[in-house]
Amino acid sequence: MTYHAKTNWKQDDPVTEVDINRWEQGIADAHATIAVLTADVSNLKTRMNVMESTLPENFLYNHFKDDLSTIDGIKVIRGYYNEAQSRLEV
Repeated sequence: MTYHAKTNWKQDDPVTEVDINRWEQGIADAHATIAVLTADVSNLKTRMNVMESTLPENFLYNHFKDDLSTIDGIKVIRGYYNEAQSRLEV
């Protein structure tokens, strides 16, 4: 038997056990989804905090006072050639 959810409720409409069961299942599904999303958000917060803690403070807050008008003052200390993208990544 296929049951179609009623969406146009009126104040005096009778409520069946099927309706209550469907609502309770919907609430349980919502709580399960919230639990998964809460765990995912917590994981992402932790990962973001770890990433931020490894970056220099000036990089985090975009405080760059270096004069980059020429490349004479830039020293590359680490990097590799990305063959797939045909570029040097530092």
